[in-house]
Amino acid sequence: MFEGWHEFYLLAGSAAAVLIGLIFVVISLMQDRSRSSVLAGAKLYMGPIVLGVSFVLLLSAVALTPGISRDWFAAIAGGVALWGLARGIWSIIGIRRLLSDREVHWTDPWFYGVIPSIIYLALGAVAFAFAFDCAWAHYGIAAVTIALLLSAIRNEWDLITWIAPRPDKPGGFGDHPPED
Repeated sequence: MFEGWHEFYLLAGSAAAVLIGLIFVVISLMQDRSRSSVLAGAKLYMGPIVLGVSFVLLLSAVALTPGISRDWFAAIAGGVALWGLARGIWSIIGIRRLLSDREVHWTDPWFYGVIPSIIYLALGAVAFAFAFDCAWAHYGIAAVTIALLLSAIRNEWDLITWIAPRPDKPGGFGDHPPED
């Protein structure tokens, strides 16, 4: 069913696997944070990233599965779209509740919830396109896959730059020692 797309899905699935690995690196950078803040951040920030790249990995694996039928692919893509949309809405609500926190940026609900939700709505449309054998469906799933990867790359970069070690008190990195 995906003749001529082997290299694309092999590359997309590999990129998703690497991005999943990077999340483990990010988690290891969080050792100086309290457990409660890490758990809250994991649910609202890391969760959507891991889910998105896991979906790319899943869709790539299914696309590379020999003999997969159009209907099975449509059903799997539709299930992924519903799950992702539900998770995106949950992220929007959860992050908006935290907007008064000084470390939550106003763009967070957009990049961790709204944009992924739009991508999952597009995936739902592509799943219907596969179910009805539309000619553009292969290009639609490729576009959604790339959109999920780009969203994950942006959000992982945002998360890593927020978590990266930085001085919290005077005399830290970049400050000059007091003059005698």
